[in-house]
Amino acid sequence: MKVQKHLLNDIKPLLLKEGVNTILDAMEELKFSQLPVVNDVQKYLGVISEDDLLEVENESDTLGQHERLIAPFHVLESSHLFEAIAIISKGNLSLLPVIDAERNYKGYLSSAELLQDIGAEPGFSEPGGVLVLKIEKRDYHLTQIAQIVESEDARIMGLYVASAQEKDTICLCLKLNQMDLTRIIKSFDRFNYEVLEAYHTSLFEDDASDRYDAFMNYLNI
Repeated sequence: MKVQKHLLNDIKPLLLKEGVNTILDAMEELKFSQLPVVNDVQKYLGVISEDDLLEVENESDTLGQHERLIAPFHVLESSHLFEAIAIISKGNLSLLPVIDAERNYKGYLSSAELLQDIGAEPGFSEPGGVLVLKIEKRDYHLTQIAQIVESEDARIMGLYVASAQEKDTICLCLKLNQMDLTRIIKSFDRFNYEVLEAYHTSLFEDDASDRYDAFMNYLNI
């Protein structure tokens, strides 16, 4: 999942000589809140934000007169998508410029299109259920978690680690390739994992499941 796979270059970067009013019109037309800025030899300078330009009193000014407003957000074309997503989040960007090692402007990533691309990946698009486990950081062992899942003939299609409210605790979101996670949930319970949330289609309603468990316990007496 490298940045290059999602690179777009259908937008011409701005030059410092362009007027503030012209740039604002372009942002409205292109539906981007930021646009990339380069110098005369296409070396990347940064991004200019619509919010910052709206604070300029004289819209007939050039961008060069307000160069201090240009922010240095960018990602290298050789970077992994994880890094790009972190930068987009940090800068609240609708567009993230992509450059090479010599700071040549190569194109950009669209936040909206990037979300669509990621959503098409198997970890999101394949049918299945989702479990959220709350785990102490010291007890986080992915191999054991995978073994529990695979012992129920399931597979982990994707996972995401998020912070929890409690200190030294994480929330582990698992996308699994089964729609009914009832047996997997019970397996995690047996291993003392706390299942915080479950999103799946159970084969039993809650009361039917309870009756089934009671019947199975009766048979085991």
